[in-house]
Amino acid sequence: MNKPSFLALALLFGLALLIGGCRSVAPPGAPDSPWTPPDWARREAARDPEPLPGPPPDLSQPLTLARCVDIALANSPSTRKAWNQARAAAAGLGRAESLRYPRLSVSGSVNYRRDHFNLQTEVLGIDADQDVFTYGPALELTYLLFDFGGVSGGIEEARQALLAANFSFNRSLQNLLLEVQKAYYGLNSAEAALQAAEADVEDARTADEAARERFQAGLSSKLDKLQAGSSYQDALYRLEQARGGLEAARAELTRLLGFPAGTEYEIAGPDAEIPPELPEGDLALLVEDGLRLRPDIAALRAGLRSRQSAASAARSALYPSLNLGGRADHLWYGYNRGPELYDDSYSYTGYLALKWDIFTGFADRELARQAAAERDAAREELAAAELGAAAEIWTRYYAYNTAVRKHTYSRAFLDSARESYELAREGYESGLKSILDLLQSQSALSAARSQLIASERGVFVALAELAHAAGTLTREGAAVPPGAGE
Repeated sequence: MNKPSFLALALLFGLALLIGGCRSVAPPGAPDSPWTPPDWARREAARDPEPLPGPPPDLSQPLTLARCVDIALANSPSTRKAWNQARAAAAGLGRAESLRYPRLSVSGSVNYRRDHFNLQTEVLGIDADQDVFTYGPALELTYLLFDFGGVSGGIEEARQALLAANFSFNRSLQNLLLEVQKAYYGLNSAEAALQAAEADVEDARTADEAARERFQAGLSSKLDKLQAGSSYQDALYRLEQARGGLEAARAELTRLLGFPAGTEYEIAGPDAEIPPELPEGDLALLVEDGLRLRPDIAALRAGLRSRQSAASAARSALYPSLNLGGRADHLWYGYNRGPELYDDSYSYTGYLALKWDIFTGFADRELARQAAAERDAAREELAAAELGAAAEIWTRYYAYNTAVRKHTYSRAFLDSARESYELAREGYESGLKSILDLLQSQSALSAARSQLIASERGVFVALAELAHAAGTLTREGAAVPPGAGE
């Protein structure tokens, strides 16, 4: 190599090092100090495109539960992620199936060769050295005839992986539906809790004014006035607490709907009636249907079959494979010195190749063992998930029935507390009841209001959780699982 060529190569090498060094990344310098990103990384982050928001929905009307579900499904990153994972699994299946077809490749080459001949050049009249250039394309076709189940096992592994991804996508939809329903009922409950807190403030204000009037008239002690005032201040405190809870509930639903923080909207209250209890005989049917219908269990079953196919494919590496192939080359020749022996040439090759890796450092054996262990682990994961799903359905079933009964009792409690408060207020104003009787009845009424609100939310959330546990939660709502209540 001459000197100019050497200098040019060295310059290109140094430039490559310089470019690589400009984009190098170093680990944190110490375990007790934060890592500072390099300038180029900050510039790249600044250029990252922001996610494009979808068209804003019509928020002029209060959002029903069904509308909230539709909006969340359209905007949720979690469901889009699961959808893209399923698409990737479908591409993986296509890649595995491609091994069933012949493989055709085209290549091209340029070669330089210098030959030195130990010949009697004076006698033959040719140079002892010869520079030869060859260039041209090549076409090669190969086809796998047999490999003891490696390709078919890989295809079945990818097919079951696609099934698992599809079932996981369905479960991600159900997970989102459950979150939206819980957030919707949570916001509705928070709005009702705010109204109840405002009613509590009004009751406390009435008691406080009555105590002040009786104190000014000399009909009660100063202690009565102070106790009524203390109860009024406590009601104001709980009112602010309810306002904060309302904003927190709104923020949760806003996040699930994919709206920017601070978006103004209203929700319509649920129009569904409180559903009844489920009979005891429905539990076994719910468990049976749940293990059959739940997408996450179906995904694990497909994952187990995928691992079984992977184990079969891994064992095929222990055996030979048979390939059929053919190749065609066309070369042109060029000479810098010496006689021009060839202008161009063609070559055609057909072959039947048997390949068997006799020894690979035990890599094939360990790969088969690894695949078998992963298959056994998937089997145990499925068994654990089935036990967990049955226990979850059992728990959600009794939680729902308990929530229905609690709602019945809380409504009766509210009716009794409201009547008791009215009697205590009238009795205090007429001097027949003490301030303690009034405040106690007022506190009981406040607790009854809160209890009824929580129990109503509890029934709808428990029903949604039961449908989710049984694998029957759909975008139409948390309906009673199939077979229940018949």
